Amino acid sequence: MLLGAVSCSTKKNTGMRRAYHNMTCHYNVWWNGDVSMQEGIESFKKSVKENYNKVLPVYNYGTKQEAQSLNPKMDRTIEKASIAIQRHSMYFGGKEYVKWIDDSYMMMGKAHFFKHDYISARRVFDYIAKEYIDKPIHYEGYLWLAKTYIQTERFEKAEAALNLLVVDQQEGKDLPKSIEKDLPLVYADFFIKQENYDAAYPYLERGLELGNTKFVLTRAEFILGQINQQSGDLDFATRYYNKVIKRNPDYKMAFEARINMAQCYDEGTGDSKYINKVLHKMAKDAKNKEFLDQIYYALAEIAWKDQNDTLAISYYRKSVSVSKLDAYQKATSALAVADIYFDKGDYLLSQAYYDTAGSVLPKDYPNYDAIKNKTSVLSELVVHVQTIQTQDSLQHLASLSEGELYAIIDEIIKDYREEKKREEAEARELAEAGGNKNLVAMNQGRNNNQALGSSGKWYFYNPTSLSFGYSNFIKKWGNRKLEDNWRLIDKRMVIDTFEEDIALDEDGNPIVNDSVQIADTVPTNPEKRDFYLVDIPRTEEEMLASTEMIIEAYNKLGFLYLEELKDTLNAEETYLEFMERYPDNKYRLETWYSLYNIYSDLGNAEKTAYYRSLIVGNFPDSDYAKVILDPDYFIKLSEQKSLASKLYEKTYKAYKREQYYRVISYANKSFKQYPGDTAMIPKFMYLRAISIGKVDVPDSMYVAINTLIQEYPSSPIIPRAKAVLRVLQSEYGIGEPLEEGQETQGSKSSSLYVYQPNELHLVMMVLVSADVKIEPLKVRISDFKNKYFRLARLRIKSLMLDNQRTIITIGNFDDAGEAEDFAMALLNDEYVLSGMDNKLFDVASISIKNYPAFYKEKDLKDYMEFYQKTYKNEKK
Repeated sequence: MLLGAVSCSTKKNTGMRRAYHNMTCHYNVWWNGDVSMQEGIESFKKSVKENYNKVLPVYNYGTKQEAQSLNPKMDRTIEKASIAIQRHSMYFGGKEYVKWIDDSYMMMGKAHFFKHDYISARRVFDYIAKEYIDKPIHYEGYLWLAKTYIQTERFEKAEAALNLLVVDQQEGKDLPKSIEKDLPLVYADFFIKQENYDAAYPYLERGLELGNTKFVLTRAEFILGQINQQSGDLDFATRYYNKVIKRNPDYKMAFEARINMAQCYDEGTGDSKYINKVLHKMAKDAKNKEFLDQIYYALAEIAWKDQNDTLAISYYRKSVSVSKLDAYQKATSALAVADIYFDKGDYLLSQAYYDTAGSVLPKDYPNYDAIKNKTSVLSELVVHVQTIQTQDSLQHLASLSEGELYAIIDEIIKDYREEKKREEAEARELAEAGGNKNLVAMNQGRNNNQALGSSGKWYFYNPTSLSFGYSNFIKKWGNRKLEDNWRLIDKRMVIDTFEEDIALDEDGNPIVNDSVQIADTVPTNPEKRDFYLVDIPRTEEEMLASTEMIIEAYNKLGFLYLEELKDTLNAEETYLEFMERYPDNKYRLETWYSLYNIYSDLGNAEKTAYYRSLIVGNFPDSDYAKVILDPDYFIKLSEQKSLASKLYEKTYKAYKREQYYRVISYANKSFKQYPGDTAMIPKFMYLRAISIGKVDVPDSMYVAINTLIQEYPSSPIIPRAKAVLRVLQSEYGIGEPLEEGQETQGSKSSSLYVYQPNELHLVMMVLVSADVKIEPLKVRISDFKNKYFRLARLRIKSLMLDNQRTIITIGNFDDAGEAEDFAMALLNDEYVLSGMDNKLFDVASISIKNYPAFYKEKDLKDYMEFYQKTYKNEKK
């Protein structure tokens, strides 16, 4: 006993004590920590997801959410490392006598790193690099310090750390073999993270020369295949993919290598018949069922290279239709066929596939903004084409006798009923065969809505949906986020009731009416004649309104063809048809000027002169006539205006053309370029708010309008802004009602609570029912905390909020980020929330300073509004 106690002491530097602490530190502590870390890493490698649609990184450490599964193992590692350092370190005279202490530091740093706790990892690696400067582990510290900087995208610091190792290497210093092997691969990862693939290439080759683990070498060869494929060197790409397959990697990587090899087919030298045979064989393999979208895409690429457009389109469409799990692949396939249709001038089908791609398009997809903009333009174009087709059809129906009209409608109803019976029979067969019995009810619900468009009208109104057979559910709902009004593909419908209230006068100033028009209830039963009769224009006034819709659609359609799509041929055809049908329309001057420019660009002197004479002869005082007579007219005019006014004019024109995303973009630009223009900025903010309402939910519009009112309370535009807030309150119940003469303020939450992300925070769970058993829930939360956040010093408390509600708090967290990480992990944990209805509780982060105000007010709805607008928006 006495000998053991003496041996345990680290106070004196004796041979016996050094031997004892070296042995116990290694086998009792460090070894257990290292085993825990290695077990965690091996398990993590099997579960982490790879995005093969991009060039792979050399090292994949997963997302922060994925890395949470590592927390129990890594926390144990950190705990063991801490014990080793605290209990076994023997530091005398500037020297450490227990050789496992520096290894324990390194093990601790790596555990923090794998947890994505990069701040803690950086501190440990920096300490190792500077403290153990005369030991080999000093080099490992710098290498992992560089990795940490790479992961946090601090590339200058990462390069500095790597360069230190290179300099030491060039000076002949003896770097450990493992560091020499890893150094070029870390350099490659450094460049790949910055998408500088050419610079990464030689480092990957050097990494292969020096050797490494089978896992790392296979990955490096796959990346070299990807880089060669991307740069068009298909022969080298194929060689590397072959090497990957020969190394017998995991099934997914082998599959991706084979698919990429197929896509490396060169129509000039390759054998497409053989590759097609291989791909069709892969498609029949049951193991590849979930990868059919990639196989069909590869077949489409081969057909496209062989200039077989029809077959390529067929395979691209198959890829889209079978794609269920891989949003990236679905978007890629949909965009490929969308581009083909676009190049062929079939904008309706192109829009349908762009819309499909847009519903699943990841935000990190290449050219994301450009694709979204193109989708928006095509969607707008389709709306105008459909408006013309629909109103023409309705006017034709209005011209028929009652007998002729009823005969057409009765035939439609007959077809509808037959289709309904067929689908119900199909659903019953599936149910009887052991399928989901709910299919019958689902199909009946779908039949009741099948003839409805997004506005509750005839399905014939949408020619795109007739020609495009992509899944009804995805077409109707898409992979859309859970949010207010998620069922609406076109969220602009949300604020249609405002339309009269946000009209603009000639100067671009909003005009607000006193009343809001509310649509009458329309028939909804597709088996009744009334359903089909409701929109047919019967009176002279209704016929004029229908014609006005056609005129507006023609005007906007011509503009889209000419200015957005640069399709002169379709623009010319549209404008000529427009003028032929409606020669005296209110847009004839603008139309003539567009045709004048079209023919001028085409070098058609005769037609250019014809439209010149029309404009100058009929509208001599117009800006169009003046610019024809004096090409510098608009330059002289614009010089008289301020830059902000010119941008506002551009913004207003975009608004008049219903280009709402463009309005928002221009307004955001004005805030950066002209922040001091207190006369113009409120106008920009108003147009931006109304445009947000056109493309987003009413809540977003409310926030934008309310911000305008708070920041510019004395602006002339404020009465109009307040009027819009009243409409939002009366129609959607958003915000507090405003009394006449009342000074508008922010919501109660904006005055009660202050967003303080760097203050101490709690996570609170508010239980809205007295039926929830609190103590078992606290036990489950405690188990969760001990498993995933064992190193965090957190306390769990509960107290009554009122007679019905209980609040459980977990804290304290150093800042909002740590609290949000805990809250999100808690919400995703099935064990903690087992058996709990999500309607019975809310979870949110709250700062220590805001918590007393919340507990005093006890207004959960108010705080959750503040939480969503601040914490959630900040996270985005």
